[in-house]
Amino acid sequence: MIKNIFFRTILFLLLTLGLKAYSQYTNIPLGYNFNNFLGAEIHQKINHTSFKPLITNSVNINIDSLIESNFYSDNRILSHRFFNKHLMRIKGQDYLINASLISNLALGYESYDSKNTFTNTRGFLIDGYIGDKLSFQTSFVENQSVFPNYVDSLIRTPTQDYVIPGQGRGRTYYNDGFDYAKSSGFLSFEASENFTIQFGHGKHFIGDGYRSLLLSDNSFNYPFLRLRTHFGKFEYTNLYAELQDMKNYLSYDNGYDYMGYAKKYMSSHFLSFSVNSKLSLGIYESVIWRNNHALGANGFDINYLNPIIFLRPVEFSINSPDNVLMGLNLKYEANAKSFLFAQIVLDEFRLADLKKRNNHFANKYGYQIGYKCFDFLSIPNLSFHLEQNFARPFTYSHWNNANYGHYNEELAHPLGANFIENIILLNYRFKRFYSNFQYSFIKYGADYPNDSLSFGSNIFVEYTNPVSDSPSGLIIGNDLYAGNKTKVNFLKLNTGIVLNPTTNLKLEFSILSRILESETNESKTLFYSFSLRSDLFNHYYDF
Repeated sequence: MIKNIFFRTILFLLLTLGLKAYSQYTNIPLGYNFNNFLGAEIHQKINHTSFKPLITNSVNINIDSLIESNFYSDNRILSHRFFNKHLMRIKGQDYLINASLISNLALGYESYDSKNTFTNTRGFLIDGYIGDKLSFQTSFVENQSVFPNYVDSLIRTPTQDYVIPGQGRGRTYYNDGFDYAKSSGFLSFEASENFTIQFGHGKHFIGDGYRSLLLSDNSFNYPFLRLRTHFGKFEYTNLYAELQDMKNYLSYDNGYDYMGYAKKYMSSHFLSFSVNSKLSLGIYESVIWRNNHALGANGFDINYLNPIIFLRPVEFSINSPDNVLMGLNLKYEANAKSFLFAQIVLDEFRLADLKKRNNHFANKYGYQIGYKCFDFLSIPNLSFHLEQNFARPFTYSHWNNANYGHYNEELAHPLGANFIENIILLNYRFKRFYSNFQYSFIKYGADYPNDSLSFGSNIFVEYTNPVSDSPSGLIIGNDLYAGNKTKVNFLKLNTGIVLNPTTNLKLEFSILSRILESETNESKTLFYSFSLRSDLFNHYYDF
């Protein structure tokens, strides 16, 4: 009840207060490739780049001007509005509405298994503003897909349970395909020059790398309330979200007073500080707590609405069994065209065991380190990205189902935990033509098939006692890569032409090679595809 009143009040304020105002702003899409062509401008002109999506009223760039300068063509066909702007625009004295169709129409072929694949995505994107304080965006896509076998196999596992990576739960489409849909949207209200409120249904990302160990857009959308405050060298973000635990379906039949997937909630704080002109530091904390499923009980804990950072004392004061995650985010500008970035995530730790280096299962932590350069080797529009990610076994898991996951997917890294990953990305663009190259080497410890023991990669595995009950059966000696040692070599090359930079509509050819070797299995994938797609959202199939 408290939760419903709280969110309805915020929505009412957004709708009513915003109508009294008159400067356009919205969110920059999360898509890695869309952000990459803006990357140099973002890096040079913005102090706080780590909490995404970036709100354009808080950044010193003009996206329309950047698109025009980077993709302008004197070709009579390519200079037409259809290849540069939104499909429709309605503009008045104090309002603007843009609308476009978005798509992913793809045909593919998996050579080793002689399998034909396809994706048929149709949808729309609408955004705009009313006055200078209220903006909005909404999108919807409907999809039918037949995936390469390695993706198809993941979707059909009991853990994934027919959830399409990052795109919601699907249903079978004929025998070997899936039908699924996704909607997103938000209202954004600029309460003052220093304070912005957003309320909607979507995703977020914290960090400056390709992956994030703090919060990423790997999982499905969730309802959220985002409060952004910036003052001087500081930017402070509060994020409140409602998540779903799909492992527990509640109904009247099994003694609950409502029906649907079990709910859990997230309260996160991120404080970004510009130490100087080169170094920025971010402090992150998040708590996830499960709903109280007792009949008639209210599971939304109002204590976690505390907007001030450092929830650990609050958690301790209420004798909480909830899952608190803490982390650091760093970015250092090496020069005007390059920067170093890093993250440290700390889930749980036992200092005595950490000093002994005995690999206690409750010592859960990870790190990220990387480097990115624009105009690499002094070649215009060539970017280079190098990154390593690491997470100890059982990081993000929790003993009472308050794991760091949503909708059967990880809120941070798609590999879960118990892994190390190295990534190289090269992206080049000449006018509207582009090529993207990715190589990833992954090593992780998986669980053995048909074995109840967990070795720390699956964050959704339950255990009953946070001190003495280890899912692997070992309290100490939980080494990295413990379990079914697995190696993955992943290589992908995309090349094509940008037909419309506003929606990042591309005509693209892609080739993908994936080799997986483990103690129990070996699989190879060689996959080709040709697509017409709007590349605004990240879909992670590189695992």
